[in-house]
Order: sequence, then C-alpha cells, then structure tokens
Amino acid sequence: MAKRVLIVDKDDLTRDLISLHLKKLGYETYYATSSKGAVNKAIIHVPNILILDIEVGSDTIKEIRSYKDLKHIIAIVVTARANREDVINAIKTGANDYVLKPLKIGTLLAKLVGWDNTEKEEQWRRLLPEHENTLRLIKVTIERAVESIKQGAVLPYEDIVNAVEVLEHSIKYKVQDIVSTVEGYNNTMFLHSLLTSVYLYLFAGHKGFDSRECKQMALGGLMHDLGTALISNDLLFKPSKLDPDEYKDIKTHVSYTMDIVNALSDVPDIVRNICWSHHEKMDGSGYPRGLKGNNISIHARMHAIVEAYAALTTKNVYRKTYTSAEAMKMLYKPEGHLDHDLIKDFEQVLNTGFQ
Repeated sequence: MAKRVLIVDKDDLTRDLISLHLKKLGYETYYATSSKGAVNKAIIHVPNILILDIEVGSDTIKEIRSYKDLKHIIAIVVTARANREDVINAIKTGANDYVLKPLKIGTLLAKLVGWDNTEKEEQWRRLLPEHENTLRLIKVTIERAVESIKQGAVLPYEDIVNAVEVLEHSIKYKVQDIVSTVEGYNNTMFLHSLLTSVYLYLFAGHKGFDSRECKQMALGGLMHDLGTALISNDLLFKPSKLDPDEYKDIKTHVSYTMDIVNALSDVPDIVRNICWSHHEKMDGSGYPRGLKGNNISIHARMHAIVEAYAALTTKNVYRKTYTSAEAMKMLYKPEGHLDHDLIKDFEQVLNTGFQ
C-alpha cells in the first residue's frame, strides 16, 4: 500500500513541487492550506507523513496527533527561520525533523526517505536475531563512518572490517533473507553499500576467489562511496537530471573517497582498486582516469556491474525501480560501458537464487 503524505502549505507552487516529486516515488499526496483544513484532511485520509509549513500554525501537529490513528504520524516542519531557537521551537511543537526555506527539494526528500526507512526497519524484527543484528550493525557502522568523514575525524576502519566479518556469516547462511528484507527500502548509502557488498561477495565466490579475496571485495563494496558523505544531500537526492556543473560535483566523490582511503594504512589493493576505478568504462569514457578495457582491474569491473544492478533495482528519487530481469538487460547498454562477459557471469549468480 502506498504511503500517504499530507502537505500543508499556503503556497501553491511549494505544494505542487513537493507533490510532484513524492508521486514519482509512489506516495499518495493530499493538500491543505490551513490548520483546520489539515486536521480535517488528516482525519479523512490518515496520512503516514505530515509536511507542514510552520507559518500555518505550530499547534497543528499536536492537534493531529490527538487522534488515536494519527498519534504516530511523522511530522516534518518547513520553516524560513534558521536560528537555533526557532529550530528548537519547531521540534518542541512535535516535529520529527525540519527543513529550511527557500526549500531545496533534494534536502526534503533526503529527510523524508530517512524517516520512511526508519519505519521499514521494523520489518527487520522478522529475521533471526543474528541477521537482524547484522543489518543494524552495518547501518550503524556506515552512519558512524559518514559522521566521522563529515567531522574530519579518523574513519573507524577497523569497525568496517569487522562488520564485513559479521556480514559474511549472514551471506553464507541466510543471504536471501537479508536481500528480501531491505526490498522497498529507499536508497541510501547504507542500502547501496550493503547490497553492493553482498552481491560482490557472491560474485567473487562464483569467480573462484578465495575467502580472503571475497571479504576484501565485500569491504570494497561497503567503502566505495564513502566520499559521497562530502556531497550535499540536495545534490545526491535531486529528483531531476543533473546539469553539467552538478554532474562534475558528483564525480568528485571518487577523489574524496580516495583521500579517505589514502589516509588509512593496510587497506588491501582490491579495496583501493574498487574505490578508485568503479566508474571507469570499458571504452575509456569513464572517470576519473579514463581507463580502458583490461586496464581496469577485474575487481572494479565486477563492482561496476554489481553497483549498477543494485542502483537499478532499488527505490530511488531520480529513477523508477526496475525488476531484476529488466535491470540485467539494461546492463548491456550503452554498448562499451560494462564488461559483457562479466555481466553474463553475474547473471549466473542471480539465477542460482543466491544459493
């Protein structure tokens, strides 16, 4: 069932902009322009999420939550006031989170996705305790890594290495549960890194890599996009096509990642190869070095396939979600980007059902 979002804002353009992008993500949207109207719409439609311009009325959240079926509604406040006191007051009104005006749609979507994912994490409780704990460990480890990067602190590298050791156990014994449980989860660094890591481990095993190399491949999967922690959410979650300058900014995540990796000691070459070369293309049109063909390490070529597949088959703000079969066909286009022989090998991994 589609999530329902109530958008409360007096500005038609703002309401329409938010609604347009949420509908693309599969949400049902409803509108109100006043506090009274918001309460009435909430009673009728019982939304899961409330996006409220604080100027409409700070008591709106409290009144909506006074109804039994609405007491757990997620509330995100939009405010034009950015000082510390106003932000605290917004939270005191009952808001779970806030975004500032002028509204950046990418920032709003990033926050909404985060809260929506939190609710989906309740499904993890259906797993065996050790597998639930594995997912939570990977999530917390990635979040701590991102926070350390943003703060300019030392990356908790040993924690990431240890997380791979734990993940390996779940991959070996119940990998299908892991993959199916995160289905429908909105794409974040956690989800993308997790799936890439799992698929790479399985792919490496299929290719005959030994246990140590499989774990290093999985480690590369967890670490390959750490540099995106230094890219703004407004850009990462932008729902429309990037302009040339924005695309240039996005591509800097590779050099950021390598700065992070190069500050560490004892990082395996496989991990470095993945982090440095996962956006290279077979025809030399990739970045950052324009490597071509077998000059791209097999680890990076395998990663490029797995990463593309993971991105195509997960919920994302800027593209539809494709089935596994659709995604596999898309990996062959554009011609010359990915290694076709390795795509066929990866398809064999998927066809085994992760056994």
